[in-house]
Amino acid sequence: MAVFATARSVLTLGLLASVLVGCGEKQSDSPGVRLIENSRQSGLPTVVEFGASSCTTCRNMKPILEATALQLQGRAHVVVIDLNKDYAAASQFNIRMMPTQVFFAADGRETGRHLGGMAQAEIVQRLGFGHEGD
Repeated sequence: MAVFATARSVLTLGLLASVLVGCGEKQSDSPGVRLIENSRQSGLPTVVEFGASSCTTCRNMKPILEATALQLQGRAHVVVIDLNKDYAAASQFNIRMMPTQVFFAADGRETGRHLGGMAQAEIVQRLGFGHEGD
């Protein structure tokens, strides 16, 4: 599981866990669920990809997601959940196929899902940035 938060760093789940301690709400036992919820509450649009390193299409999506994170740095979150490491997150979000991308608006509500591979331009558009220069 990772969040592609900046051009040069990939935040691991463990780094973000300390931010979540003391939020006052009952925390999920799933680190992936906590990561997703934190991203949803950030005020930025978010895409979460549920996949696994054993999935060819998921592996092919990795550079696309990294490029999307770079393009939208500071304006959107790109979160990757490895279902081999955190199946509870898949269960919580009712994931049935890999890869599945789940999109959330800046207000945290789910706006859509996509099954399978996606082009970077489509991800950017579904996050609410219609033009490549946005």
